[in-house]
Amino acid sequence: MEATVASKWTEVLSHIHREVGETRFNLWFRNTTAVSFQDGALVVGVPSAFMAEWLETHYMKLLAGAAAAEYGKTAQVKFRVDGELFRDRRRQETAARQEMIEEGAAEAPPKFESERFTLDNFVVGPCNAVAYAAARKVAEAPGRVYNPLFIHGGVGLGKTHLLVAIANSVKGGRGGIEYLSAEGFTNRFLFALRSGSLDAFRARYRKLRLLVIDDVHFLSNKPATQDEFLNTFNTLSRDGAQIIMASDSHPKLISKLKETLVTRFLAGMVARLEKPNFTTRVEIVKCKASDRGVALSEDVTQFVAHRLRTSVREIEGAVNTLAAYAALSKAPVDLAAAGEVLRGLIESTSRPVRLPEIEAMVTASSGLAEGQLRSASRSRCVSHSRHLAMYLARQLGGFSYEQIGNFFGGRNHSSVVAAVEKIDRLVRKDSKFAREVAALKGEFEP
Repeated sequence: MEATVASKWTEVLSHIHREVGETRFNLWFRNTTAVSFQDGALVVGVPSAFMAEWLETHYMKLLAGAAAAEYGKTAQVKFRVDGELFRDRRRQETAARQEMIEEGAAEAPPKFESERFTLDNFVVGPCNAVAYAAARKVAEAPGRVYNPLFIHGGVGLGKTHLLVAIANSVKGGRGGIEYLSAEGFTNRFLFALRSGSLDAFRARYRKLRLLVIDDVHFLSNKPATQDEFLNTFNTLSRDGAQIIMASDSHPKLISKLKETLVTRFLAGMVARLEKPNFTTRVEIVKCKASDRGVALSEDVTQFVAHRLRTSVREIEGAVNTLAAYAALSKAPVDLAAAGEVLRGLIESTSRPVRLPEIEAMVTASSGLAEGQLRSASRSRCVSHSRHLAMYLARQLGGFSYEQIGNFFGGRNHSSVVAAVEKIDRLVRKDSKFAREVAALKGEFEP
């Protein structure tokens, strides 16, 4: 094909690109080429008969006009279907994509989400002690204990902190380390599949010494990606590499996840992160405040810990807000200022206290069996715990005496009134009991 024919076709395509936009141009025109121009006929090469028919039906007027402007008013457009015209181009594109993936495989060790996430600054409490201990063991001897390690729990409870902290601890030495989400793994796998670069993809992910995958639940209902991940998992396990995963749910509760994967995940260590209790939240507030260099009094620290109970992320956001306020106002953060500054955050995260939650908390703290508070039992321990639950229901939820009585076994109005008054007298007389009640209220106070 003559150079002038090719250069004029480039101009034709440029004109069409402006007219139809990026999406339609890529779909219908990018893989066309000018084969020849002879005796007033422009022969356009296309990869399929379907494309030739579509262009002739929908874009012939546009093509003819653009061709006439470049090749002469008498130019006629004809199509030729010839897959050979595009094989070289496809090979070049595939080679370029493969080179890009291979370059990625040879990159320097990845920079993890945050260097500040370490095992030493992870606040440990009853809610996360097992997961933390497992993470510490894995960081000390990757590939030799708890392999795989699967951490699960709700949003903002510290899963990412632990994953990144382990990766930061293991950095250095021989072998690659990869930290990415299950979505990232899926996207890279599909790209490699489309571009014919699976060998490079597998070379990258099956020769690691540490693979960290966050948000594993993203693999749900993706059978092809699950198969690829299973093969990657098996290869790494056979070679003694450490695998660490995190998800919002226990492996058995992730919907549409193949049983073969679930079985592999359960073969190591599965650790759950719970919501932090009040004491742990206090320590988290102090740790985050120290990191931000802001001094918070004990009453402000406890205020934040009382009001924000759902996640560590909420607490961190609150401390960041107070630090910004302190920097701007150049004044200490007192309780009144904290309440005002955090009002929006507290209102957006608070939710009504429910009677089953109060029942569950009192049942657990009293060492009773499930359902005993609603039973007919009049034993001293059960009766006292039932009265305490009724008191908390009035204090925290504002439930009516009738609502409380109906929930706790169908008891009448006067029985609930007497129970609430009895606990109120004990709180005022017994300081130790008052502290126990305050601790329970701290778990619910909105």
